[in-house]
This record gives sequence, C-alpha cells and structure tokens, in this order.
Amino acid sequence: MSAMRVARLHGIRDLRVEELASLEPAAGELLVRIEACGICPTDVRKYLIGVNDGDYPFNPGHEWLGRVEAVGPGVVGWAPGARVYGDTYGGYAELAALPVEPGPWSRGPLALPDDVPADRAVFVEPLADCLHAVYDQARIAPGDDVVVVGGGQMGLQLVLAASLAGARVLCVEPLGDRRELAHVLGAADAVDPSEWTPAGEAAAVILSIGTPSLVDGCVRAARPGGRVVLFAGFGDEGHAPVDLNALHYREVALVGSEWIGTPPNQKRERYEEALALLVSEHAPLERLVTARCGFTGLAGAFEDQKARRGLKTILVPSAP
Repeated sequence: MSAMRVARLHGIRDLRVEELASLEPAAGELLVRIEACGICPTDVRKYLIGVNDGDYPFNPGHEWLGRVEAVGPGVVGWAPGARVYGDTYGGYAELAALPVEPGPWSRGPLALPDDVPADRAVFVEPLADCLHAVYDQARIAPGDDVVVVGGGQMGLQLVLAASLAGARVLCVEPLGDRRELAHVLGAADAVDPSEWTPAGEAAAVILSIGTPSLVDGCVRAARPGGRVVLFAGFGDEGHAPVDLNALHYREVALVGSEWIGTPPNQKRERYEEALALLVSEHAPLERLVTARCGFTGLAGAFEDQKARRGLKTILVPSAP
C-alpha cells in the first residue's frame, strides 16, 4: 500500500510530520493531490491553544488547491486532472479527500482555472470570508468611511474588499511595511495606532485582530448608527469590557463575522465572487505571500506568524 505525508496536531504546539496510508476516495468524494495550502491565523491559534472543533490528531489546513487524482463512486462532473479548490480540514498533506456536496462548513469543490498562480489561488476562501464581512456584516456602501484595525494577512484583505466596495478605508497598523501594503491594496490612509484617535465618525469598523481590549475603542470609533464587525476569533480570551451605553444611545451595532456565514446562514456565492476578483487581477493578493515551506517548516511558520514575522506562508507539499 502506498503512503503519503501529512502534518497533524497531536496537542498544543505538538505538530508531527507523519507517513500514513494513502487515501482512496469514498462515494461522493474527490481525491486531490495538493499543490499548495495557505497557512491561516486560525491554524496558528489551534497550534497555540488547542483544538475545539475536532479531535486529535488534527490536520487544520483548510485553504488548499490541487488536481483531482481520482473520483469516488457516484461522482459526476469531475475527472482526474481537474484543478480544484478545497476548504475542508486536511490540507497539510500530499492528498486530501473532498466531498463534492457542500457541507455545513464547506462550499464543496470549486473549479480553478489553470492560469491562476497558486500564490494567488490559495486566497479564495479567506477573501470570500472578507467579502462576507464587508458586504453582509459591515454592510458597506460606496462613499462610506471604514476603519480596518490590524493590517495582517486578513486585515489587508479586508482593506482590499472594503476599497473595492467603494469605501474610504483607514488601516490602523503598527508595522510600517504593512501600512505600505494597505496603500497598495486601496487604503486611503494607514496610520500607527499611536496616531489614531477613535472619533465616532466611521460607518463601519472591522476588527481583524482577536484582541479583546481593542473592542471598546472600535465601538467609540463608529458613528451613530454605525457597525462594528468582530472579524477575528478571540480564542481563549472571549470576554471584553464594552461601553453598553455607547451601543444603546448611539445605536451602534456590534456583530460577528464567521467564515462566509455561520450555518445555516452561509453566503456561498462569496466564493465565486472571490475567485472572479482573483482571476481579474483586481486582487493581487500574492503580494501578501512572504514565505513558502515544506512539511518540516510548518511549525516554524506558525511561530513566525505568532511573532508577526512576515504575512502569508504557503505550504508546498512537494517541497523538501
């Protein structure tokens, strides 16, 4: 029986590269040989504080693409060789099985054009999440003043999505190179947090960092009737003091934004919209890719993201 390499979490900061028996597609599944898998901040959070939505051993990779190697019984419309995007867990591997029917937390396979480079294609799922945050949760309209707090890999995608929606975007970010990228991706301005005073004028404020102490400042930055969107998860720090009077008297809405919507309220069309932007080159998100690694470099990539070294790292399973 042939084997495949995978990288799985066995506990907090316990990531192991292993050889397992190669997969076979079950009924209704595609077997995909993975070309690349993006490293998401949620993967890093699972590495640092543990898994709360699965059992160990756990493979958290969920931003991956590759080519169909085999199709399971009952699958129609797909054939070996097709290039596909997958959003299920299991992306830190040489092979992954992908159900063709959408699930509660999966859109199902999305056909990828051959000419979209992997460094851009890995952003289909995270960009779809950002489109959901901007259009469905922040409800941004052309001409709105919008603040994105945090200019990491997700914050910069939110800057892009909000600017494409016609908003005037301010990015609040301490690192100068990230502020420069915010300008490249459409921000009207980008400032250090020390230079930003929440002024109660923004139609929407999107918090892209899971730091509870920042929530109250985001509320103060929103105008009367504005919206504050909590885009990042807060992990094991899920409580924050918030001025409830500001919410009440100024009618500020405080909302979450999870994936493309929490089941059963998903906005699956955001995947197609994200892919269209990436194909059109209006979303040059390959600019965010600062490193690539093989399996043995994954743990180091997680630590680098924790320390805010670089932005987006991509796992390439074929790499040494």
